[in-house]
Amino acid sequence: MYVSWNGATDVESWTVLAGKSPSTLTPTGSQPRSGFETMISVNSEGPYFAVTAQDGSGRQLGRSATVRRARA
Repeated sequence: MYVSWNGATDVESWTVLAGKSPSTLTPTGSQPRSGFETMISVNSEGPYFAVTAQDGSGRQLGRSATVRRARA
């Protein structure tokens, strides 16, 4: 998964949440921010996903909308 937040300079890390329904999301991967776009390996088939952004002290700065993975 690739994540970015245009203009956000205080993001230190990203956490991916995944689950079988929007109400059962749990952390499945995280990664320190690495430039404009950060790649995060996720070991989950979801199919629902969301991403949170954290600052240097671990405080959540924001959360994406929950999305359903499209079928291949």
